[in-house]
Amino acid sequence: MSGAPTIRRVTLRRLRIPLRQLYVSSMYIMPAAMRTLIEVETSDGGHGFGETQGTDEVAETALRMARAMLGRSPLDRLPLRRAVAGPLMNSRNGRRDWTAYGGLELALWDWTGRHYGMPLHRLLGGNGRTPIEVVCPVPAVILDKPVERAALSGLFADFGRIADVVGYCVDQRRRCGFGCFKYKSTGVSAEWDIRLLRAMREGLGGEIRIRWDPNAAYSPAQAATIAGQLDDLGLEFFEDPTGGTPGMAAVRARVRTPLATNRCVTQFDHLPDALHRHGVDVLLADIYMWGGVQSLVELADVAGLLGFDMAIHSLFETGIGTAANLHMASAFANVRRATDFGLHVLEEEMTQPPLLPVVDGRIAVPDGPGLGVAPDPDAVTRRLVGEAIVIES
Repeated sequence: MSGAPTIRRVTLRRLRIPLRQLYVSSMYIMPAAMRTLIEVETSDGGHGFGETQGTDEVAETALRMARAMLGRSPLDRLPLRRAVAGPLMNSRNGRRDWTAYGGLELALWDWTGRHYGMPLHRLLGGNGRTPIEVVCPVPAVILDKPVERAALSGLFADFGRIADVVGYCVDQRRRCGFGCFKYKSTGVSAEWDIRLLRAMREGLGGEIRIRWDPNAAYSPAQAATIAGQLDDLGLEFFEDPTGGTPGMAAVRARVRTPLATNRCVTQFDHLPDALHRHGVDVLLADIYMWGGVQSLVELADVAGLLGFDMAIHSLFETGIGTAANLHMASAFANVRRATDFGLHVLEEEMTQPPLLPVVDGRIAVPDGPGLGVAPDPDAVTRRLVGEAIVIES
């Protein structure tokens, strides 16, 4: 279409945002969140913002993909997905190509909402459901500074430390009203996990929903044994207690508690095997693992038809990614469970207007056009790692 806006500039800014509480899980001992902020500018002066993971390989992949977007219409999301995503690749940081593309595509959705004066949830066909219930992440152990992973087993031998984790949960419930908590196991000590989850149930009460997430750190046999000992606690679900759909099915066959995943079902051709093996009850939809908003729109269309529950998965996004998750939770009618959340753990939201505070365990969906938030320039300057990378036509 003659005169239609085209993408003329893409800017990548890599950020390091300290966490208020050191995050300890089977995958990370993490003092800060590393994110890549994405800004798309078009020939008519429009802007759109997205974000993705901050690893070197994801940032490099996003840069390569961004070059292929220059001169294209920001409305051509599906053609751009076919043009730039390419073959799927796995790496230690996850599905690198889709993770990079998910952040770029998010900026295009934000641009579209801003261009047409509509919030993202309306673009997705939602009815504006707000506020959205969010989940409080719980570290495996409370630490003041990082330690070597080899030191964790010694720490977990001191069961007196369990009280620190429960105290953290109780404090977060008092401050923010959280009604759902996700405990991030390291997979180092089954006894620690069992004792801690029992203490969480006792300390938080029977009405609070609790999730156990070892990030597939246990073998199927280990996971089945642990899950069997946790089955009477009435947890909301066990999230990836072991790896792979066959392993999940082996655990599920031995427990009543539902199983959820954001690891063994991350693309559409994984669905038939998961359906056949009956090892997954809840699909945890992640904008980066699945490769963007459009993929989650399509997943939301089919998940219920296949008998899967669906919830939104995330990990320590800035206000940009958090706003996207809130919009999707609002728009998708089959997302009824609390949405993963970690913005309150970051020292800065990095965006304006603010999304916080969490009130009664819920966050309001931004009502402005697009994502309804934009990067805070001063915060970005404070947290910028290196120089911004600008590519333009």
